Amino acid sequence: MFAFTRNLGARLSGITARYASTATNAAKPTYTAPASVSVPAQFKPNIKGQGVMQLIAKEEVKRMGADGRSRLFNKSHPECLRPGDVVLVETLNSMSTDKTSTFVGVLIAMDRRGLHSNFTVRNVVLKVGVEMKYMLYSPLIKSVRVMKKGEGFRRAKLFYLRDNPGRAFRLEGLVKQDKAAQAKKTTKA
Repeated sequence: MFAFTRNLGARLSGITARYASTATNAAKPTYTAPASVSVPAQFKPNIKGQGVMQLIAKEEVKRMGADGRSRLFNKSHPECLRPGDVVLVETLNSMSTDKTSTFVGVLIAMDRRGLHSNFTVRNVVLKVGVEMKYMLYSPLIKSVRVMKKGEGFRRAKLFYLRDNPGRAFRLEGLVKQDKAAQAKKTTKA
């Protein structure tokens, strides 16, 4: 019994000595960026790697929201989107062409998830309910405009409009007014 514990102790001391020697010999790592990467002046790398994905997500939101998209989902901004707003979303059909398509509908749901923020727009087209879900920071979205602010909606998700679409989906007049306003702007310019 004594020989076994002495042998085990010798084994353990050899293991700890091996790891202790590498720990004392190792210097603190220094960060040097590759030549192909431009590092901003205010960037201080976190050596432990904690919060790297949050940092990347914040930088991506800044870059993708440069055209004013992020203000649409900022609750404190006066022009932010609210459930019940009538929204016109203009999207590119593909990245290689300049052809666009538009969809007008009532904003029935929003998910604020940083870079993965999305919103759902619903309309009735030819007596059939159509819902489109858009990623806010998608490069295919050309523009998002609020055509009319929603009134009288007190819920965050308006899924009940699927069953009773009566008052919310009279949007033909808004589309005609918007087209007339756009034509007026182009004739003035």
